[in-house]
Amino acid sequence: MTFCTVQEVKDAINYPSDGSPIQDSVIEGFIKDSEDEIEDIYKTKFGNIEQSGTADGDYATTTLSDTSQTWTTDEYINYIVWIYGGTGSGQYSEIQSNTATKLTFNAVTTAPDNTSTYRIIKLGYKDETVTGSGMREQFVGYQPLINLNSLTIDSTSVTPSYVYQYNYSGKLELSSDAEYSYFSNATPQLVNITYIYGVYPLPRIIKRLCICIAGVRTLTGQIAGTYDDFTSVTLPGGFTGSKGEPYTNIQASLNFLQGEARGIVYGTQSTGQVSADFRTGASYRPFTLFG
Repeated sequence: MTFCTVQEVKDAINYPSDGSPIQDSVIEGFIKDSEDEIEDIYKTKFGNIEQSGTADGDYATTTLSDTSQTWTTDEYINYIVWIYGGTGSGQYSEIQSNTATKLTFNAVTTAPDNTSTYRIIKLGYKDETVTGSGMREQFVGYQPLINLNSLTIDSTSVTPSYVYQYNYSGKLELSSDAEYSYFSNATPQLVNITYIYGVYPLPRIIKRLCICIAGVRTLTGQIAGTYDDFTSVTLPGGFTGSKGEPYTNIQASLNFLQGEARGIVYGTQSTGQVSADFRTGASYRPFTLFG
């Protein structure tokens, strides 16, 4: 599921539903490119629910099946399966492969059963081996943190429930019950962390940002392509007339969409305050489309 639909992009730039100057398949490509750029700007993932259901077989720590589904083989590789109800509730894992009815994923602690409800979401999974802070606190590299899957310090496994997790800052803090008392900063790197990160559900402002960027790409494609609005017309009675390419109107639309996108990203409009919550500091940079 994409951040927005082709029709939503068309609505934003007043494109005709039929006979559009740019084909729908091309606009779909613009949407995917826009999604990649947005995730690069904010250095995170934005997730929609792709599928959901209840497990009904193949119960194991690495598999579950749902025979009511008809998935395309391997379409969910690198997506996240989230068991949100029933046995194993609260577990997240990266999907390694899928058939029409079965998911195979990284091992979870508790195998699902027929009470387990699941969701498939496009979030991020990270496996990091890093130098520890030398303290009880450590920050993960990607935020917001959704779930700590595993933590190993100097070959010692630390129970995730013994680690305080601060989602928006990405901070981990070892409790007094943890199997290790600090994040070792010895050489070589001795701290391994696997975790799920991202923003879910998809914020409306991010959806709007995707529409704006995809709209800019679509209008730019129209200007640069071979499309011409009608330049001459003939009416009964021998009347003929002509007009030029409507570049001025297209350019005005481009300027408006670019301005709105800048406002969202830089926080120069009221909508920008929402986007500021997802920025991750020094790694932040503006859109390539807007300089």
